[in-house]
Amino acid sequence: MRAARRARILGEVDLGLGRCLEIGPLSNPVVGADVADVRYVDVVDRDGLLAHYAGNPAVDPDAIPQIHFSLTRPDGTVSSLAEAVGADAPYQHVVASHVIEHVPDLIGWLRDVASVVAADGALLLAIPDRRYCFDVRRTPTTAGQVVQAHLDGDRTPSARAVVDHFLRAVDYPADRAWSGEAPPEAASHPVEDVMQQLARQQDGAYVDCHVWPMSPRGFADLVGDLLRLGLVDFSVERITATRVGDQEFYATLRPLPSGDARERAVAEALVTLRALHDALPDEAPAAQAAGDDALRERLANVEDQLSRTRERLVKVRAARDRALRQRDDARAAGPAAETTGLRAGVARWTRRG
Repeated sequence: MRAARRARILGEVDLGLGRCLEIGPLSNPVVGADVADVRYVDVVDRDGLLAHYAGNPAVDPDAIPQIHFSLTRPDGTVSSLAEAVGADAPYQHVVASHVIEHVPDLIGWLRDVASVVAADGALLLAIPDRRYCFDVRRTPTTAGQVVQAHLDGDRTPSARAVVDHFLRAVDYPADRAWSGEAPPEAASHPVEDVMQQLARQQDGAYVDCHVWPMSPRGFADLVGDLLRLGLVDFSVERITATRVGDQEFYATLRPLPSGDARERAVAEALVTLRALHDALPDEAPAAQAAGDDALRERLANVEDQLSRTRERLVKVRAARDRALRQRDDARAAGPAAETTGLRAGVARWTRRG
């Protein structure tokens, strides 16, 4: 299972070609030391992760790897990714699974990654699809929100992000979403909890949350907007649709060249991104509803076919039972009756022929 997911995240990328940096591996790193020459970076070091997730049944403390670089400085302030790992760069590959939606400043984070990845390297992303997780009640991320966070120089999730996350999160696992079940109206966090998290944020605490809810097409639109604004240093090579029954999609980004080649590269990147966007399934509510209606119609047709098959099966079994009873009755009546019955049967089939 882990190897299969890693293959989906990597796409066509070969980890054997160079060193790798994985951001935020927690207890389930995509890239293990047995797979590639990898370094790990997180908000805090391993001891900090162990303390933060102590008692959390979803996190195996023994599976948390040694963290090579921590974003949190000794004085408690938070550094940028480039500041934390820059001295060890460049990396051929940067892997981030369920990370990009958490970063406070998306533009700054992407610029940091661009500064530490090789010119011919790749940024490999696994991103939760907001439609199939607790973000389902939230509105999609806009370029304006991303620009505002960058201009504000956010190093921790903003008050806007904290309130939106804790106020709108609902219990909505992927299996229920794909089954067509409507998301619950009741939020997962009571208002008192929302206010407590907001107070922590206002006091300067790093309140981890989903800052940027996205979907595959939403991600393509967002990167396209940032490319047109000249605020991102990557082109997009691949965006996958979310697999049926799953709750994440994957993207491969490549660094843009600098200098005279950049303008043309951006124009080509926008053309490629539009093609990737249009190849993805339509996410409009009307299209989803039409898809749901079509699925319900197909299911109804299958149920009708099954019902007719059951009826035919009942008739076949009834005919079989009658034939067996007639055979048993004939045998009970003796050899003469059985022979007579056999002759009668032969005569009937002869007349049919």
